[in-house]
Amino acid sequence: MCATARLVVVVMLGSVTAAATAVPAAPVRSASPWAVGGVDVAGLIDQMTLEQKVGQLLLLGFGGTEMDAAIGAFLEEMEPGGVALFTRNITGPEQTMKLVQGIRSHDVVVGGRPLVPFIAVDQEGGTVVRLKSQAAVLPSAMALGAVDDVELAREVGRTLGADLVAWGFNMNLAPVLDVNSNPKNPVIGIRSFGGDARRVAEIGVAYAQGLGEAGVIAVAKHFPGHGDTDVDSHYGLPILHHDRERLFDVELRPFARAFAEGLPAIMTAHIVLPLIAEGDDVPATVSHKVLTGLLREELAYDGLVITDGLEMQGIVDRGVGEAAVEAVVAGADMVMVLWSADKKREVRQALLDAARSGRLPADRVDQAVRRVLEAKARAGLFSRPVVDVQSARRQLAHHDRRALLEVARRAVTVVKDSHRSLPLGKGSVVAVAAAQPAFLQEIAAHTKARTLSLSWTPSKERVRKDAARLVELAKDADVVVVGMQNGDHAALVRAVQQAWPDKPIVVVSFGSPYLIYSFPTISTYVCAFGWRDDSAKAAGRVVTGSLAAVGHLPVTLALLPDAGPATAALGVSALRVAP
Repeated sequence: MCATARLVVVVMLGSVTAAATAVPAAPVRSASPWAVGGVDVAGLIDQMTLEQKVGQLLLLGFGGTEMDAAIGAFLEEMEPGGVALFTRNITGPEQTMKLVQGIRSHDVVVGGRPLVPFIAVDQEGGTVVRLKSQAAVLPSAMALGAVDDVELAREVGRTLGADLVAWGFNMNLAPVLDVNSNPKNPVIGIRSFGGDARRVAEIGVAYAQGLGEAGVIAVAKHFPGHGDTDVDSHYGLPILHHDRERLFDVELRPFARAFAEGLPAIMTAHIVLPLIAEGDDVPATVSHKVLTGLLREELAYDGLVITDGLEMQGIVDRGVGEAAVEAVVAGADMVMVLWSADKKREVRQALLDAARSGRLPADRVDQAVRRVLEAKARAGLFSRPVVDVQSARRQLAHHDRRALLEVARRAVTVVKDSHRSLPLGKGSVVAVAAAQPAFLQEIAAHTKARTLSLSWTPSKERVRKDAARLVELAKDADVVVVGMQNGDHAALVRAVQQAWPDKPIVVVSFGSPYLIYSFPTISTYVCAFGWRDDSAKAAGRVVTGSLAAVGHLPVTLALLPDAGPATAALGVSALRVAP
């Protein structure tokens, strides 16, 4: 492991006080900020053309799964400091490794040294997964929050990081440090570690450190905090009317802790803080008061700042080129433009024009380039070789991913069991409906099950038919079990409640814990915080009694009537995978 890749702990920030206008401890810096990891950053900047400097401020996406002449010409034209690959670019490990090799063949070279680009991916886990095979897939960040084990979080980061490096990635656009305090949040949900700012900070920092130890740059998002919004910034402009006391106590707490512990990079959110920003229509991404005043000066963060996608609705109305200029002037170091080729060219040209006119000062450009190059140097990217496909495939085949299985098993949480319906008796007749085959199979292996396979995204007609079928199956059943992927499945629970009001119903949420608000009087409610096979099997084993439920609810579920005994242990020992 390269020593520069490790996130160095410099100070433990015990708390961020409500009145926190005092500047926290200084962030991690090298002894000489102009010579990092053996790289003469100042010398490189002195040799760069303006076009190359502006290129380093670009984090770009593109279409296609193979390097071809069109993509190669695009990279040669744009000279980006980083690229981000998405599902549209990824079909499997070998294909992706070859694509990364092709990207690296177009490295920008300055003074004989390749400026190795960031090669980034969104591999959060849960609802945001790009690598689906031969790579670590976290059930969800909230599953890790339910486990509430800092060292396991660090191990998960190391496990994922090792896989990402083998695939050819050097940056993960994770972790999410948003504190999910709003049940109506349409975009964060189980992407967050939970609703307690202190625990989000501890678990998120450990996860980021694990990534760094494996050689992957962690990018925490979405600064200054997207967890208490009821608008998705992909489709609108969220506004947080919180005062400074609340922001420092909740939204900013995880970020401040991460800054104090050497977090290398963050991503901004297109949300408005009207009590701090220049106005009620100025997103944090383009606010000087937020990115320079709050982030750089008050929180003393000197790491890399990357914007969220500039084609999102929360900011696109400003014009993507104009938004890019405003963001860099405000204090961002890289702008992310992922989809339209015309928009990428518009952004590059707008930055060049602003730099030539003086609107974007030369020292601001150099400062941003410095942070880009320092982040690369600290992570050892300048000396990282191009991925060798055969060697990397062998590594992936032998990587130990048991930490992810442990998260799935330990995350399952019995939120309430008022009528003590759990565990299901071996001879009980169970009507069970779910979209997860592994869950249905687990229930069927331990009970007399009558199963109904649900669609993940059903039509209204499919929901109506499924509800009628489940009501019929429930007629002679001792208990009904419904595995919910999303709110579409709530209609099945309500149909059974109406048809058989005295019938015990067990609801298992494989998604948001807030699904319980669709039927708050339900007597038994279990959260798995993930829906892939490991989580589905674990939930099935908890419900049937062969696995203890040891998870902790990481968010607050308000106003639940008659919570009853949340059965933490169902008469069996917790199954823990050896590290």
